[in-house]
Amino acid sequence: MQNKKSLLFPLWILLSTTLLFAGDTVAQGTVGIMLGAFVSGVLLTFTPCVLPMVPIVSSIIAGQGEDVTKTKAVMLAVAYVMGTAATYAIMGALAGATGEQLQSYFQNVWAIGAMTIVFVLMALSMFGLFTIQLPSFIQSKLNAESQGMKGGSFIPVFLLGMVSALILGACVSPVLISFLSVAISTSDATLGALTMFALALGMGVPLILLGLGAGYLVPKAGMWMDKVKYFFGVLLLGVAIEIFSNLELINPLFLWGAYAVGIAIYLGATQRLSLKANGWQTLQKAFATVLLIWGTILLLGAGYGESNIWKPLPEMTVNVVGGGESKNKLSGEMPFEELNGLTAYEIKRRQAMDEGKTMIIFFHTDTCPVCKHLRETTFKDPRVQKILKDKYIATSVNMSDKSDEKIEVLKKKFQVFGPPGFVFINADGEVLEDEKFYGYQEPSEFYDTLDLIAE
Repeated sequence: MQNKKSLLFPLWILLSTTLLFAGDTVAQGTVGIMLGAFVSGVLLTFTPCVLPMVPIVSSIIAGQGEDVTKTKAVMLAVAYVMGTAATYAIMGALAGATGEQLQSYFQNVWAIGAMTIVFVLMALSMFGLFTIQLPSFIQSKLNAESQGMKGGSFIPVFLLGMVSALILGACVSPVLISFLSVAISTSDATLGALTMFALALGMGVPLILLGLGAGYLVPKAGMWMDKVKYFFGVLLLGVAIEIFSNLELINPLFLWGAYAVGIAIYLGATQRLSLKANGWQTLQKAFATVLLIWGTILLLGAGYGESNIWKPLPEMTVNVVGGGESKNKLSGEMPFEELNGLTAYEIKRRQAMDEGKTMIIFFHTDTCPVCKHLRETTFKDPRVQKILKDKYIATSVNMSDKSDEKIEVLKKKFQVFGPPGFVFINADGEVLEDEKFYGYQEPSEFYDTLDLIAE
């Protein structure tokens, strides 16, 4: 009976948060948009914005140890999803009311650094160094019925879900923007809140299913339970590295290399295999050895100044006598000139009109992972660089500094919701509203887009 009562908490949060933004009536069109948002959320479950949340939820459940039950596992997963959904609802309401995006305010060194520390501490707790939990007097006042679930009580998990949504869901995908734009174009905060709440619930479906499965599958006692906790601790460290890498304070290859080498040594890559070792121990040794080699390659790539984890070593160039200069697949500087305000924009706009070219503006931030991926792949493609040079006046706007009023003027002028965003101005100086888009495009797709717009 106690567990059944505890399940009322997330259901109450779901109902109260929805009613908070819903108003007196919900139009049939709004219900349709919410349903579409929910289905889209389910389809987005395997994107980079959701996948990092899987080890978080898993570690929360595994952290319960022998006390975990099926009901408790599901409740914890629902609490986490409700936290993310509440954040998305607030983000949707803010976007509908002001055209701003809440997440963008938390993409700074302080917020990302603090969240990185949180996940590192959670990982260390998985390794048994200490137990994370609220002070007893706070637990008794805020969540007496949960009986202090050893760091996994409803309220802390709910709050963790809220913060995770701000940090991990920072990328602005075309699907996310398509729903936000409905609220922004109508200036309807209620519609924005309901739509984003439904989207977050859809994205949370696999996390709740994970909680349900964990309640059945997580072992209840023994050394195996400790190994499960260690495994999720390792995953949490990976999440922390992924978040921290967005700041670009340390070469990500160095972090991932040290991570891989550390795991390899723990798994016994540097230890001699016993003659009595069984098949599983031999397989673990082989995996650890491969991981050690890969980690060493990553560290070597960091020494060369590379940053692509899948291509850590610099590409070799071969000069053929009489054959001219060799061509790398990815080479050259970024083809965009930074705009620092409206005056710089007008100068470039007039230049584009005088030369009869189309102007492109790339809106980005320093901590946007999709922007970083674009810089490392699409923008370095020779065909993309050539068409930008021949047919475009290529410019960019860095939106990282929220206190820069000149940049905010540009952002509001073109109604850009978040990074990465692309705006086009034709040779007559007119903004091509229908051509504006957000998100990542691979080199061939981006080239085709540029070629079509420039015609």
